[in-house]
Amino acid sequence: MSEIRVLLVDDSVAVRRALGDALMAEPGFHVCGSAPNGLLGLELLARSRPDVIVLDLEMPVLDGLEFLSRMRSEHPKLPVVVFSGAVGHGNEATLEAMWRGASDYVLKPQGLSSEELLPFLRRELFPRLRALAGPALAPEASPPRPLRLPSVVAAQVRPTPVAARPSGREPTPSIVVVGASTGGPRALAAVLSELVPDFPLPIVVVQHMPVEMTAFFADGLARNCPLPVHLAGAGQTVAPGTVWLAPGGTHLVLESEGARARFRLDNGPEENGCRPSVDPLFRSATRVFGSGVLAVVLTGMGQDGLAGARAVHAAHGRVIVQDEASSIVWGMPGAIARAGVAHAVLPLTQLGSEILSRTRSRGARDRAA
Repeated sequence: MSEIRVLLVDDSVAVRRALGDALMAEPGFHVCGSAPNGLLGLELLARSRPDVIVLDLEMPVLDGLEFLSRMRSEHPKLPVVVFSGAVGHGNEATLEAMWRGASDYVLKPQGLSSEELLPFLRRELFPRLRALAGPALAPEASPPRPLRLPSVVAAQVRPTPVAARPSGREPTPSIVVVGASTGGPRALAAVLSELVPDFPLPIVVVQHMPVEMTAFFADGLARNCPLPVHLAGAGQTVAPGTVWLAPGGTHLVLESEGARARFRLDNGPEENGCRPSVDPLFRSATRVFGSGVLAVVLTGMGQDGLAGARAVHAAHGRVIVQDEASSIVWGMPGAIARAGVAHAVLPLTQLGSEILSRTRSRGARDRAA
């Protein structure tokens, strides 16, 4: 297996040296170049031919955000991992980097000793570099278009009992649940931008993200979606025509309360190394909505969502996943596809229209009611 060529772009001499030494000592990696700012980083791209870039955001001359904006037109598929700070504005800047095309991020650790740094890099950074520098990726979807949010009056969503399963026909969805991780922000924006202002169902999303960044994420996603986007709160009624995001640091689950469905926040143990995790949302959705669940799994590392997808499949709901060619990392959707519980495996550019197609009958029925 050939070595993964890594380009380091960071204005800190100490960071470049520490990362370079750690990567060169790690089997399977080769540092093909390093640059102290984005402008020199752009100049190095052509001759260093990296498989993946590790990028700081706050740099002189040309910062990481502008570096991303300029390099993406020439290198639409080249993976970039942001390795930057996590305080204050750093959270918003990191998420902005994701909108501009960063593949993933690792927040720089604070106060680690030299003995603690290498285990941190092996746990947090190196697995991402290996996953991202895998097979060549297909061209990305066009950037999501900005849309103005309509005024939507939220109605109550009535759960579908688990026992009420259709026989011999496609089930009518009552809710859309979505899971995503690495590369998820841009993928979510691309999918949600294809929906329509009168979309008839609630959409509940788990995106792996720390608590400090979820509010920024909701604001950014709202600019690319024709539906209102809100962080889900404990006890809130699940309303149609709305995108609900799981807050960082807690699992988001659904519960029945009479004819209504409500959110509950669960601070229990991590699942699949994550909190929020996709699996608790998917499992709870099947308990409340039965065969009325339409589950969508987008790009991401690991296998989070596999157990939940199996639960949706067993309840006769429907599962669709992003295909390998359009995924930044085909870990989560790939695990579901290989397990044989996906009803469709589609490129990112077709997922929005597929969701619309599968909910069209529900919308027609509601309008006739």
